[in-house]
Amino acid sequence: MPKPTFADYKDEIRYQREAWARKPALRRLYHAWYAEVVAALGPLRPVVELGSGCGNFKAFFPACIATDALRVGDWIQAQVDARRMPFRAGSVGNFVLVDVLHHVARPLACLRSVTAALAPGGRIVLFEPAATPWGRFVYGLFHHERLDLGQDFLAEDGTPAPADPGFTYANMATASALFARRPDETLARLPGMALVDLRWSDVLAYPLTGGFGYANYLTPGLVTLLRGAEGLAARGPLARLAGMRLRVVLERRG
Repeated sequence: MPKPTFADYKDEIRYQREAWARKPALRRLYHAWYAEVVAALGPLRPVVELGSGCGNFKAFFPACIATDALRVGDWIQAQVDARRMPFRAGSVGNFVLVDVLHHVARPLACLRSVTAALAPGGRIVLFEPAATPWGRFVYGLFHHERLDLGQDFLAEDGTPAPADPGFTYANMATASALFARRPDETLARLPGMALVDLRWSDVLAYPLTGGFGYANYLTPGLVTLLRGAEGLAARGPLARLAGMRLRVVLERRG
């Protein structure tokens, strides 16, 4: 059965928390992702998570400051719109955005706002859908969110963002379009930022858990075994063709 869609962000969060509670394989998968995100962080503190949603990363890594555009639960420590940072310039050591950037219509403006709050040597760790051929096939069949590699985020940079009062905007191709296809042009729009890691992952384990909205076909143990096998096999060209997730690590230099 397809995942339901919600006009109200709080209803979406409620649905995700229920799915999280009943799907141990999904929790095992996300915990593996979170461990990779934490390993990619730089040594500076604090760590601020934008778009914390269900609060699952906060539960995994309690040292982070969990924020979201709406106070969807008591785990949210600060109400923060990712497009307009309230943090003092140079005051944040790391920002974590898990499945957040593709919900921002003007992602470069968002990243510039984040960069301004980042201390020199600080990092932005993004974990996003990957618009590889396999990713486009699976997402196109089963995922309700838009995936459009033809959207020109660079041309739209500096233009007004569309109104999005319900926080329902999505384009799952965002990270791939900016950092896999046009990294040099993207970084030219983000002065002082360097791309220190770009990595694809999750060919089969992710879709076989069914995510938050579909049937699960794995036990937690099988998630670990399958991801281990994928980690050995999905390197080089295979990862670029079949990975369904993309990790991007940016660092502020000087």
